[in-house]
This record gives sequence, structure tokens and C-alpha cells, in this order.
Amino acid sequence: MPNHLNNVFMDFITFNKNHVQSASLQTPYYQLGFICSVQAQPELVDLEQWLSYLWLEDVDVSFDDEEQATEYAKKVLNIVADIQKIYQQAIPLDNLNCDQWLSEEGILTEQGIQFATGFLVAIEIFNEQWALVEQDVDTHNIFQTTILLLSKLAPADNIDQQHTELLAQLPEPVEILRILPQLLSNLAYNAGHITAQNVQADL
Repeated sequence: MPNHLNNVFMDFITFNKNHVQSASLQTPYYQLGFICSVQAQPELVDLEQWLSYLWLEDVDVSFDDEEQATEYAKKVLNIVADIQKIYQQAIPLDNLNCDQWLSEEGILTEQGIQFATGFLVAIEIFNEQWALVEQDVDTHNIFQTTILLLSKLAPADNIDQQHTELLAQLPEPVEILRILPQLLSNLAYNAGHITAQNVQADL
């Protein structure tokens, strides 16, 4: 069960909602999805290579002072460290609180859409990193499943009829959200092992 009293994820969300730069940043759940995606990659990229994507397009990364910049960086590093620990043990991302991403009518909320969008955008940006998963059938299947299920939560605006029909055959959001915390962790765990195996082979 998620620990609501000590939840780095929700702390990050709350921090972003109240941040003075919130108007310049992507939405909190988009940022969370993006970070979870970046940390799941087979080979991790440095913070400097992706931090700017947490800001809105065409907005320069800026802070009012050094203290504000340090505080934001600390929050990001805290959540990165938390995600890495979870991924390394293939523990489900229960602290995402996915069960709260549905309305009383069973409709996916904006939080779920934004998280899925952020995760998918990061995959698209760093698609070369994900080419490594083609080396392992199981990991590649998990990767493709992840993309499909997240695309059901946050479908693109310009998808064709064939893709629309494919998404319609996928589980409903309530089922996707039930398996998502473990699915994402499994993806990251398997992807990380591909890199470890490659390193071993090079020794």
C-alpha cells in the first residue's frame, strides 16, 4: 500500500503546484511521468540533458535566485533517487496513487492523462536509448505494451483509424491503472539488466 505520510511523489506534486515558476513549468503530473520515463531507460542520461524538458516549450529555464534553483533541483534529485531505488528492485510505483486518477464516474482525470503524456514524450525524445530493448524479446514486449497502454490513456490528436481501432481493443483505464505501477517498474528493471549484460559482455 502507498505510504501517504512519506511520499516523495506527492511531495513533488505539491511542491510544483505551489512553485512560483509554476506558470513556466509543465504540469506536475506531466513532470512526474517524464521523470519516471527518463529513469526507466536502459542507459540513464545526465540531469542536464533532460531537466529543461520539465519547462514549457519556448520557455527558458530560469529562477529568481540561487536558493530557488537549489530548492527545485533538490526536489528533482530526491524523486530521481526514490524512483531509482524502486526500479532497481522492481517494486511497483504504488506511490503514484493511480487509483485516484479516475473520477467517480470512472473517467480518467487530467492527472492520469498528463502523467501518460509526460512518460510518452520522454520516450519519443530519447528513442535512441530505447533501441537497446530490441536485444531482449521480453523487455521489448513490455516496452511495446507500455506504449500502447499509455497511448490509450493519452491518445495523440492525429492518430489514424487503424490505431484508433487498436486502442479500442485495449483494457479500460481502470484496468490499465491497476497494472501500471508494476508494469513501469518491470520495464525499468528489465531495461537496466540489458545494459548490465552488455557491460559484462564487454569486460
